[in-house]
Amino acid sequence: ILNQDEANMNTLNYDIVIIGGGPAGLAAAIEAKKSGTDKILILERDTRLGGILLQCIHNGFGLHHFGEELTGPEYAHRFVEEVKNLGIEYKVDTMVLDISTVSVENSNFPMHIVSAINTKDGILSIQAKAVVLAMGCRERTRGALVIPGTRPAGIFTAGSVQRFVNIDGYIKKKKVVILGSGDIGLI
Repeated sequence: ILNQDEANMNTLNYDIVIIGGGPAGLAAAIEAKKSGTDKILILERDTRLGGILLQCIHNGFGLHHFGEELTGPEYAHRFVEEVKNLGIEYKVDTMVLDISTVSVENSNFPMHIVSAINTKDGILSIQAKAVVLAMGCRERTRGALVIPGTRPAGIFTAGSVQRFVNIDGYIKKKKVVILGSGDIGLI
């Protein structure tokens, strides 16, 4: 249990806090900055910005925005570099624990309190005028995909395999069976 002085030690103030450092969060931060907002913070739970794009090593990204065909990591890198060049603050390896809203005396607008934690800063209390939720999506669970059993060894969802191979560099088997013909499975 923290006393009041300890609780206030890591209190930060921002105009906008963006939860999620993937493509949507990066784009939101860039547009907010270009629209005149200066105090922006991106919170990302992974160890680096980029989100799902980092595991999408195939081409096909960037045609509309950059006018050229890029891989997912190349596309993400351009957005991350723009965030850095614009001086937008971010914290990676940071888990958001809670978002609450409190009334502000003599104001028509509430204040949002984002509670987060990481190993560098410890527990953070971040006050924000606005919070953008850009946490991406999740692949359906094994159960929702109707994969039977309680612990089927060696059976992975397509997104998990994509991360294991493209980001973590794990190649467990030489022969695989892919069930289904969705985009990610084919890639």
